[in-house]
Amino acid sequence: MTFKSGYIAILGQPNVGKSTLLNNIIGEPVAIVTPKPQTTRNRIIGILNRPDMQAVFIDTPGYHSIPKLMNNFMLSEIEKSIDESDLFCFLVDPDSESPETDDELMERLQGKKPMVIVNKADLLSQEAKQKWALELKERWGLKELFFISAKTGDGVEELVREFASRLKEGHPFFEGDIYTELPLRFLAAEAIREQTMLLLHQEVPYGLAVEIISFEEKPQITVIKANIVVDRESHKSMVIGRNGQMIKKIGTRAREKIEFLMSDQRVFLDLFVKVDLGWTTSLEKLRQYGYA
Repeated sequence: MTFKSGYIAILGQPNVGKSTLLNNIIGEPVAIVTPKPQTTRNRIIGILNRPDMQAVFIDTPGYHSIPKLMNNFMLSEIEKSIDESDLFCFLVDPDSESPETDDELMERLQGKKPMVIVNKADLLSQEAKQKWALELKERWGLKELFFISAKTGDGVEELVREFASRLKEGHPFFEGDIYTELPLRFLAAEAIREQTMLLLHQEVPYGLAVEIISFEEKPQITVIKANIVVDRESHKSMVIGRNGQMIKKIGTRAREKIEFLMSDQRVFLDLFVKVDLGWTTSLEKLRQYGYA
């Protein structure tokens, strides 16, 4: 049996469904998912193992052009993924308000032969699909176009088979029993950030980071202490909530997800709130919190 392997970058604008697609393909919650733009900040690796294939998917931050330090870091993560990948999965949202950003990314991928995939196809009529197919094929000179729903899974398995047909013969990069190379400390921090983003007001998440203070794996329980970092004093009370109810809710939901990620190992999660004024504008602080 011929064995195939390779790296596949998942690219597209913010909130196009890249993380949802990755989690659907892998069958595990590798990447955090929220309705808020720029949820994904780092490159997230998901590994699909099959008897004849190992496909290493890279979920990238949303492609954009906002000139801030954090955004520059995210764009550098995208560039690294493009440089290191063998195949390119370019996800497009039919309801995008900035099609010119898709044009920019397509220009960056010139010569890479990306597979263009229209997500959220479950929300499109057959007539709308035909319209999109004609428009995109004419706009970008495409010979093929794929329609999927990352949320429902429609078309995802067919897409995976298409990836498999295009990968080159090679050896696996990772042991066959793992689905991500990300350390548990990182996954725990992302689980905390995910629940904080889901539960808090719109303005808080963008100045939000999670700092793992300690991660101690014991025979019966894993003890994790972490800071939820905010960049404004006024946001601290929002994270804590009235009588500590918000941080308690964040902790409960994050702990449940971390326990799931750790195959139901018991977890004790102790959360604190740390105010670090203007950390998103400091290169030193970005490095400290893992964004440089």
